[in-house]
Amino acid sequence: MDRLGGVVSIGADDFDPSDLTALVVDENHFERGISLDQLRAMGFRRAVGATNTMEAWDLLVKTNPDVVLVEWIQGVTDGLDFVRRIRQSEDSPNRAVNIFMLTSRGRQNDVEAARKAGVDGYMRKPISGLALRKRVKRVISHPQPFVLTAAYIGPCRRRKADAAYAGPWRRLDDKLPIEVAVDDSGELDVQADIARARVAALEARGRDLQIGDAVAAREVFRALQQLIEVAQQYDDAALDLGAREMARYLQAQGATDRLDPDVVRTHVAALHQLAHLPRTLGEERQRVALSLKRMVDKKLRQAGHAI
Repeated sequence: MDRLGGVVSIGADDFDPSDLTALVVDENHFERGISLDQLRAMGFRRAVGATNTMEAWDLLVKTNPDVVLVEWIQGVTDGLDFVRRIRQSEDSPNRAVNIFMLTSRGRQNDVEAARKAGVDGYMRKPISGLALRKRVKRVISHPQPFVLTAAYIGPCRRRKADAAYAGPWRRLDDKLPIEVAVDDSGELDVQADIARARVAALEARGRDLQIGDAVAAREVFRALQQLIEVAQQYDDAALDLGAREMARYLQAQGATDRLDPDVVRTHVAALHQLAHLPRTLGEERQRVALSLKRMVDKKLRQAGHAI
């Protein structure tokens, strides 16, 4: 099948999505079928479709997909509302799930609106199976850092460095011009650097965590303990709380099949955000930490643990 650049024969490479789940949200039965066929030809063992956002939310909660393709559906709740709900709702099974807007709309303001809602990518229909595979492979193999702030929740929207950029440098991990890269005393912010390094180590340990992998689970827990030590040493209450809540989840689930790698990675993404938010944003950092506590409480209740 190759109508509209649909299913094509795809050569083998190092990308194997056979253990992944995809969700397609498209009210057009024919186009939804094309997308599902493309994903199955790509190697997705499970690809499910929904005709509207209400049906899509039920499937999202039920299947906890790794990739979501969303059409710009109009209605009581449209495609952008669905994206924002995934990113912002505490009931979302994975706020950091990979989301693509796959639509025939292509105006610049549509693209910007989708980016602000929190999509990982924007693709115009019709799209070939090879092009779809390339985009999906890229976002799964090399995901953008997940940003969690009061103003925006979603993948980092910075895609490339601009040497001519002359605006404010808002992130603590920016490589700043030399004249502003040090503080008034000429010393680097060692504490922040160490905390970020510990979070980076935790991210590396959690990236390949799979269900039932006891060795990897213990590696994640050891990296987390090192982060907690740093947070306590430098009296970072928000980072300490967020890390200890993750430790509570890990200890409750243990190195068993109950330990959900997606929950771990979502939690690590939030710890990454805490480590990069400046201490001056105390209220925002505390909100992030408390949101992690609520998430752990909810997950443990669902698993039947006493809170």
